[in-house]
Amino acid sequence: MKKILLTGTFFIMLSALFAQDAKKVKEYLDKKQYDKAKAEVDAAISKNPADPMALYYKSKVYAAFAADPQFKTSIPDAREQAFDAFKKAVDNDKSGKVYLVLIQDQYKPIFDLYGGYYDAGAAAFNNAAASGNKADFDIALTEFKNSDMVGRYIYSKKWALSELDTQLVLTIGKSAINAGKKEEAAIWLRKLADANISGTANDKLSYQLPYQWLSYYYKDAKDDANFLKYTSLGKKFFPKDDYYDAVMLDYYRDKKDYDALFKQYDEIIANYPDSVQYHFNYANEGFIYVYNSDAGTKINNKEALLKTIGIELQKVLTIKPNDINTNWLLGQYYYNAGIDVKDMANAIRSTKPEDIKKKADLNAQAKDILNKAIPYAEKALSTIEASNKKSDKSKYKSIVDLMQRIYTSLNQADKVKIYQAKYDSADAKFIN
Repeated sequence: MKKILLTGTFFIMLSALFAQDAKKVKEYLDKKQYDKAKAEVDAAISKNPADPMALYYKSKVYAAFAADPQFKTSIPDAREQAFDAFKKAVDNDKSGKVYLVLIQDQYKPIFDLYGGYYDAGAAAFNNAAASGNKADFDIALTEFKNSDMVGRYIYSKKWALSELDTQLVLTIGKSAINAGKKEEAAIWLRKLADANISGTANDKLSYQLPYQWLSYYYKDAKDDANFLKYTSLGKKFFPKDDYYDAVMLDYYRDKKDYDALFKQYDEIIANYPDSVQYHFNYANEGFIYVYNSDAGTKINNKEALLKTIGIELQKVLTIKPNDINTNWLLGQYYYNAGIDVKDMANAIRSTKPEDIKKKADLNAQAKDILNKAIPYAEKALSTIEASNKKSDKSKYKSIVDLMQRIYTSLNQADKVKIYQAKYDSADAKFIN
């Protein structure tokens, strides 16, 4: 019993002793004499490592060391020690005295640690942004994560902050991306996306990143479930962001799921009826699928798709009638359609009267379709002829070649000769 009483008396004496020392520590802190303040708290803790008030003041002193350019290098892990001391002070605070002092301090010691880690991360991030040094981004990542660690502690005590520190988590994700740590970036950005965070009162644009980046990350990883999940969420929260349309087109194209690809185009066209780019891309993609697919590929809904191609190209021309690529593609479109019909005619070998008539009708139909190709190809050619840039030469020669093939199919040798001359003189024409 006497031993217990002696221990209790000894503890009271030490606590009372540090209460006096605390005045000195406060004075040293006010005067920014951090080395002297450190000597006081270190001495007190060496006498009683569990003293909550000594630990509390240690957290203040060591946090001050970490924030001061003159002293911070002398204790590289000052913030870590400060945070550890603060937690022990709170845990050991059976009388509530530390909590009362914390209230008087307006929670400044713990928020200094939270902000100190953040400021250190921001400095490293800005240095990395200027230098491109990944190592600095890695330092920023560590410091920001430490800030969040302190923030989670603050939130756990219900002192402040929210369950998800959105801006900080976003910044951690950015740091991980720039540090080349993709898996870690995914962990942090998922926190935002899974919480359906699509912006703050003052910033919506920045919060597109989690959804775009996760969509790209999981597509690259061939994780279809997560790719579709985060792409769908991104499209939901940012419906005007065309990234999600583009990435879904890439996804279906890579899988060679053309039914889904063209269905996606239908949705996009409905949302962007005046988009020259989408109308043309839809037509161009459909044309390539029909005419340039690998041998043996089954073309689904060929006739309906060919009709759609023509419609989409005509929509482009209503907006940009002189567009070279659209007129050129329409020329190819009617040329190929004419050749398809001509091939059907050539396949008829029978000499029966009804088959002979059918063949003649098909040849006449093919001629009409081939003639439809001419004005579009000529429009593309006349527009590009005004140029003399070397970069246009290849396209010019391709359009001239199309004209030759059209007139060859129409058995107009004189016209073929004219376009052959154009083709031969192209090198001299496009010189700049």
